Amino acid sequence: MTKLTVGIALMACLLVPQAVQAQDMDDGPPETGIVTMSTFKVPLGEERGKVMEWIEKMVTPMERANPNVIAFYVLQHYYGSDSRDVVMVRVYKDLAAIEAPCGEPCQTYWEENPLPEEGTPEREEMMELWQTFMKYNGRHSDEVYSARLDLAAN
Repeated sequence: MTKLTVGIALMACLLVPQAVQAQDMDDGPPETGIVTMSTFKVPLGEERGKVMEWIEKMVTPMERANPNVIAFYVLQHYYGSDSRDVVMVRVYKDLAAIEAPCGEPCQTYWEENPLPEEGTPEREEMMELWQTFMKYNGRHSDEVYSARLDLAAN
């Protein structure tokens, strides 16, 4: 090794915090979670209101009931390049949880909160909300990320 290489190695050791140097390798890799993001664009206005109402009435309760979903967020554009952005963020324990069935909690939710009966004005309103939601969500894009939970601020 050259003197320069030894010098760089020594400086790196001095600059790395002691906590990192002392980390026990037996701890294993840090815990991770899986984060999915479904993004779609909805213009501001009446249709945006209908999409958000569908998410509030139908999507969010199911996400809350689903034991596979650790956290769920609906993000709306606040500042930046495109005010149409809507992003639904879900956090899961692992990749398998993404496709795992919701099971009993979701079944119980639907039993306790059935859709309005066919032919009623309430059902027609729900179908209008669903159709508006699908108009925009039908062209969504999905991303899946791995997140180090030990670096989270919660």
